[in-house]
Amino acid sequence: MFGALGLAALFIGRSYPAGSSLDMGPGYIPRAVAVGLFGTGLLLVVKGAAWRPRRWPAFPLRAASGVSLAIILFGMLIERAGLFVACLACVLAAALGDPQARWREVPVVAVIFSGFAAVLFGYVLRLSVQVWPL
Repeated sequence: MFGALGLAALFIGRSYPAGSSLDMGPGYIPRAVAVGLFGTGLLLVVKGAAWRPRRWPAFPLRAASGVSLAIILFGMLIERAGLFVACLACVLAAALGDPQARWREVPVVAVIFSGFAAVLFGYVLRLSVQVWPL
């Protein structure tokens, strides 16, 4: 990823004049950072190839499903039910993704987080978001 980002930056900034160390142009620092990124990526590839192959860990399907469900619920509920209820549902759904969730504590954390978000975004920052259901 570092190498690809460095190469992309070098390609995008190829038309910027770099100048020299004493007379830097607008492309000098971006080019230096891009070369550094590419070098870091190259170093990581070489280092990774030197290690023995390892087994990939299992994909955490339960956690990914819980977080995805939380994001979808938040998006569906924020306009209809308000910020407090959307945050409450979001925290509860995300907790479903953790097999070690302590279900005595999760509702308490959800209410505290939702209340904090409602006070902060609805009243302190006065964002134009519906805080409570209509």
